[in-house]
Amino acid sequence: MNFQTDAIQTMIAKAVSNVEPRAGIVGVAPVSCGAFLYDGFDFDFCQSVPGCAPAVASGIKRVRPDALVFTYQDAVDLVAAGISEIIHAVNRSENITVIYYNNGGEGFDGEGCSRIKMCEVLSGVGKAAYIARVVVTEKNSENAVKTIERALKLQMENKGFSFVEILSASDDEDDPATKALLADLSAKTFVDKYGVEKA
Repeated sequence: MNFQTDAIQTMIAKAVSNVEPRAGIVGVAPVSCGAFLYDGFDFDFCQSVPGCAPAVASGIKRVRPDALVFTYQDAVDLVAAGISEIIHAVNRSENITVIYYNNGGEGFDGEGCSRIKMCEVLSGVGKAAYIARVVVTEKNSENAVKTIERALKLQMENKGFSFVEILSASDDEDDPATKALLADLSAKTFVDKYGVEKA
């Protein structure tokens, strides 16, 4: 399944309602496919320039340290436009949550840069509290909700940077590179410094 905005909204909404934040919620949307993600929520949202959602979220968190602050980014925004921003946010151990939707699409350069293994890259920085990848289909979104919940709870406990990759592509995807991506990138918890570290 190729998740559209409403499916992502549903997963995030369930996770947020399950953790019951008490000091406000602020989401940061990208300018690409998820640009109108905020239409389905009744809490604060802002939009960033391409690739800069982690930097915007970091600034918001410093001004509102008790708020629950997360970004939602797709492959074009996070990898093609913003790989430096996400690496810097991890390296600073910013107390934010990044939700990354990877549908195996191409980046700006047409060379498939979104196929970079971001969980592996970010876990190698060594500063994250939590990094996990979930593989989601139309019939299997509950694991993604629980994984996002875990990331949000760690932020609320001031544990540091958390990252969740949601990997999904349509069942009828014919692109060989995308099929190879789905076969290669399995669901995994890479780092859970306050649980079991598996990186």
